[in-house]
Amino acid sequence: MAAHPRLDMRFLNSNLGCASGTVGDTFRPDSKDIITCTTTIPFGGTDPWLYNTHTKQFDISRGSSRKLLIASDEHLYNHRGFLVDPSKTVLIVIDMQNYFIHPTYRNHATGLAAVDPILSVLERCRQDNVQVAWLNWGITNGDLAVQPPAVQRGFSKALGWHIGLGVELPDGQGRCLFKGTQNADLYAPLKGAVQGEDLFFDKNRMSGLWSTEEPLHRYLRETGKKTLLFAGVNTDQCVFGTLSDAYHFGWDCILLGDCTGTMTERRAQELVEHNVATNMGFVIDSKALCESQLVIEAV
Repeated sequence: MAAHPRLDMRFLNSNLGCASGTVGDTFRPDSKDIITCTTTIPFGGTDPWLYNTHTKQFDISRGSSRKLLIASDEHLYNHRGFLVDPSKTVLIVIDMQNYFIHPTYRNHATGLAAVDPILSVLERCRQDNVQVAWLNWGITNGDLAVQPPAVQRGFSKALGWHIGLGVELPDGQGRCLFKGTQNADLYAPLKGAVQGEDLFFDKNRMSGLWSTEEPLHRYLRETGKKTLLFAGVNTDQCVFGTLSDAYHFGWDCILLGDCTGTMTERRAQELVEHNVATNMGFVIDSKALCESQLVIEAV
């Protein structure tokens, strides 16, 4: 992949003149006749995002001097892009396991289509030291003992009403989605892209952040990571479940549209992308991330 360009923040912040009546203008409370122009609008309390009314981009880097500028299509995704701090960003790849996308188990066309975009994103993230985390089903007997009925039913419906999570699968594939089994292993093309600094987290629900005791939850809190990139399957189930919990707990959420896939019909992918783009965070594609520019703020 070609080296990405670097920008000087003085260029981005220069010549931001303001005219009366533009988006972001605010009336001073002590005068009805004076308009004070602001080039940025804060969102949030003590840890805000900043929205630039001229570029229509968000700065969610929280003052970092080293940022990635990621552009986006405003008409598709409700924003023109944003700046993130790569040192506080994590790429979370969810459930790209044999059980979900290997042709032995199912015909998951969109999951397989997401493999190459994910590989490209992995390469791009490693260039700027964005942490890569693999979040997978990896259950134990202890998990089964306290498994909610609805979770067990969902898998039983797929496999047959009298079997489900934990069942011994044929041909030596191991127990269904048990930690360390072949069916729970990463799909081979992605497993081959794993590097030593990557992190692995197990989950026992659709969401990997459903509890503050979940390993991924503890890691994100303890390291101060703020921004999460989401990839994997299924978009409307485990990906959205984890993203939704991340949103409620206050992390920045960025969905990589072409790095996700689902077997659910009824425009499920489109619905998730719409909800994230208009409410819960941001949506981009792998091309936007791979072509992002490294911005160095002048000190």
